[in-house]
Amino acid sequence: MNRIKTRRITAHEKKNLAVRWILYAIIIIFCCITATSGSFRKPLLLIPVALCIASYAREHTALIIGIVCGLLLDIVCGKLIGFNAILLCLMCIGISLLYKHFLMHRLLSFMILAAAGIFIQGVLDYFFFYAIWNYSNVSFIFTNHILICCIYTLISALPVYAVIHNINRLLRPNTVRTIEEAVITEDEQ
Repeated sequence: MNRIKTRRITAHEKKNLAVRWILYAIIIIFCCITATSGSFRKPLLLIPVALCIASYAREHTALIIGIVCGLLLDIVCGKLIGFNAILLCLMCIGISLLYKHFLMHRLLSFMILAAAGIFIQGVLDYFFFYAIWNYSNVSFIFTNHILICCIYTLISALPVYAVIHNINRLLRPNTVRTIEEAVITEDEQ
């Protein structure tokens, strides 16, 4: 019976993997720093970064990225620690599974998923931190702060996708093999 060869990681691919994750870390730190500056009406770049990295990652890696970016987002926004971490963790796992089984890496599919994730995060943030406490003028907070922040975040998802897509295009190994490369015949053993 023919056996399928397992693919070994070369030294060049290990170097590319390390460079790719260093670039991811630099992007996450940059997004965290930009979220601490300026006014309340700014894009939360950690959301599209986490979702875009998760679209290229496996489930367990997406889980870790979601937790890290969510905790950083909680710290930067002054929210309850773990709120955004749980949301981004679940979104990143879902996006990873969608890209693994159903979707191809296209800008339109990422923008639709990012819009859904950003809107869900904004609505849950509004509900749990403003609407549930019955503050006065909560609709003003939603329309003039949270909705504008969601729109800015969605617009900023375009350059985030371009940067992370190009990093993966240049540094990710080619995993497509032909049948002849994958199968060892009995004569070759």
